[in-house]
Amino acid sequence: MTTTMRNPIHGVLKALAMLPAILLAVTPIARAADDVKTATVHREAEIAREKPADDAKPGEPVRERILAEIQDGEIELVVDPKLAETKVTAEFTVDGEDAKDVERREQLVRVYAERAADGTIVVHAMFPGKPMKRDRVKAVILTPGTGDSMVKSVNGAIRVRGTSGSLRVATKNGAIKVSEHTGSVDATAQNGSIEIVLATDGVRATSTNGTVRVSLADGNDHPLEIESKAGSVELELGSTFDGALRITTVSGSITLDDPAKRARTPEIGDHSLTVEFGAAAGQSHIETTAGSVVVRLRAP
Repeated sequence: MTTTMRNPIHGVLKALAMLPAILLAVTPIARAADDVKTATVHREAEIAREKPADDAKPGEPVRERILAEIQDGEIELVVDPKLAETKVTAEFTVDGEDAKDVERREQLVRVYAERAADGTIVVHAMFPGKPMKRDRVKAVILTPGTGDSMVKSVNGAIRVRGTSGSLRVATKNGAIKVSEHTGSVDATAQNGSIEIVLATDGVRATSTNGTVRVSLADGNDHPLEIESKAGSVELELGSTFDGALRITTVSGSITLDDPAKRARTPEIGDHSLTVEFGAAAGQSHIETTAGSVVVRLRAP
């Protein structure tokens, strides 16, 4: 399935090339003895806000572009308009081959948080040497505001709250939750659930193994695309939603909950359904392989 998302983040994507190859490559994982104790280490970083442009208007919201990626652990991006600058905190769980190795490695872990030449704030966690089995990090990024941003995790959950702009989130193994976001959302999870709460713009959500739950804010009629291979889909539309949905599933059920009786169903099949609301100007798609699909129209 394809869709056109508004506000592309080409500038953010360019910064991805600056991340170390170790984050993107498959690296052998060293193993420690079972009786070796891990260490917990805290690191912090602050990134000052850029000087406003000469033509910037007083009181304009902050639009920091964030590019954050971790290998194993959890990552959270939260907007707090009261902040003067972006702050990053990281709690590392450090593994090692023996006690001395743990002690050595805990002195060397770092949280990288720097502003790239194009203004993007790049964040990732750095462990020394080969990755260890129990290496993990819980990273929290607090920022006064965001523009177009990307958050990635290989093995771990992602939570984003209060952001704006075009948002991309992706994880291989872990759950994704996006709430209070203003702008489009593109979310991908190979093994994990996706939850997008009260989306205000276009949505694209894909999960290979996991439930996808999406609710649209009132007044959001932008097209969306949702796909889940081995999981169910739950979609809640605003009470005045205007658009058309094409729903298909290979072996799952399809349920339409429309208490206001606004829906028109010009096509009904054993495993497919076309639903129209209002002028049906926008075309949206929902697909599952083995999962059920439930579409609800929120009561006024």
